[in-house]
Amino acid sequence: MQNLESVLDNLIESYVEKLPVRYTEYVSEWDSPIYGTVIDDDTVEWSPVKQASPLSFEDLEKALETTFHDSIKTVFGRWFAGDLALEYDGHPVTLLQVQSPEDGERLLANLTGHILMKRRLKQPETVFIGLGVENDDLLVSIDNSTGQVGLEWVGKEQHECLADSLEDWLIKCQPKDPSSAIE
Repeated sequence: MQNLESVLDNLIESYVEKLPVRYTEYVSEWDSPIYGTVIDDDTVEWSPVKQASPLSFEDLEKALETTFHDSIKTVFGRWFAGDLALEYDGHPVTLLQVQSPEDGERLLANLTGHILMKRRLKQPETVFIGLGVENDDLLVSIDNSTGQVGLEWVGKEQHECLADSLEDWLIKCQPKDPSSAIE
């Protein structure tokens, strides 16, 4: 069985092979290492770059008095990349990625809000890692205690388990041209 780092590396490699030119939102305030040719004020070509120093969850873990599942730390702390358009079991999904250290800080702030919402609603704590393309209120999430990947509606508990681990789920995902994401 492959470890999560290898699975992520293979997914990034196959994504680049399938889509030799990739575009993402351009944020001029970020000094993102993934940015290539700027297309216009909103769009830039991107190439994945391995994070030299993985995104740190340490301060957030202390503040929330929790420990994040290792798969969550790995998926957001391995690569700087644009979001990945994928297909899982015939359904288009977007795997969220971190584009830069600044984007990592924004992600951590969003995760804080998500965890606090889960606590307020007295629901099991999950961390969103992706979105359903067909409905952006549908989140792909990781159960923070078990590492299971599942689906949940915003503000609701996970209602469907997709895989027992992030590795198992990602192995079943295929790169998809984002321009054909909704057919």
